[in-house]
Amino acid sequence: MERTPGKKLTFREAQLGAFEVLRFIDKLCTEQQLTYFLMYGSLIGAIRDKGIIPWDDDIDVMMPRPDYDRLVRYCAGHEREMAPFKLFENSLVPQYPHPIARMSDMRYKIEFDNEKDYGIGLFVDIYPLDGVGSDMAAAQKLVHKSKRTASLCFLTSRKGYGVDNTASRVKMAVKLPAYLWANLLGNRHYIQKQERQCRKNAYEASEYVACVAQPWTERRGQNKNVYKKEWFSTIRVPFETGEFPVPAEYDRILKMGYSDYMTPLPEDQRGTHHTYDTYRLDEQ
Repeated sequence: MERTPGKKLTFREAQLGAFEVLRFIDKLCTEQQLTYFLMYGSLIGAIRDKGIIPWDDDIDVMMPRPDYDRLVRYCAGHEREMAPFKLFENSLVPQYPHPIARMSDMRYKIEFDNEKDYGIGLFVDIYPLDGVGSDMAAAQKLVHKSKRTASLCFLTSRKGYGVDNTASRVKMAVKLPAYLWANLLGNRHYIQKQERQCRKNAYEASEYVACVAQPWTERRGQNKNVYKKEWFSTIRVPFETGEFPVPAEYDRILKMGYSDYMTPLPEDQRGTHHTYDTYRLDEQ
């Protein structure tokens, strides 16, 4: 019998619930000797705020591709032992529509505004960090190509055509034909295409690395995605009520993506980028 939503979580309760998912990831990765680290807004939170940014609605971690693949294989064979936690990844959960994984606490239910329901609970995003070779120009070309694929893949996860995170009228005009085309080809097409792009270069043989699966948007002349692999040895720093790994060269990484990351955003620019509600499930 399907469990039904119970108590709706407050924003802070949802943050703390995601933090418990992070604690599980940390325990599992320590036991299995897997490398991971806080990334993106969660990395800023660790360095600047010593915890989750007060207005951030999720936790992001990243794993080198070899460790990411080992995590997927482990979770495939240990689903019962992991309960109530479950890894959502497209080879494990066919209806899962994203090229990155999410670790979910199944004691919760997410109700999305404009994303197809695939049964996930409260989650932490897990991004793979792939090798992109030893030629910076070729690496950036690959990332630009994969960004287009990731954007079309995202459109196949939507319930319907909508604004979502699109800011400009010009982009909205382009988005409608892109939405129709993406859904004609289907989610599986883009997942498989992105997988091929992610694995084009061997991680171990690459000087440069990037999250090919879901890159940032770049403007002409920018590089917000391609890093030196040597920057990703890890150190542990305080985060909420524990200590968690971050890249040793976090300052270089964060300045690439955010410039002055130590200065909080103005209050009128603070907000979430996800649109969903989180519920604690009633026990049946």
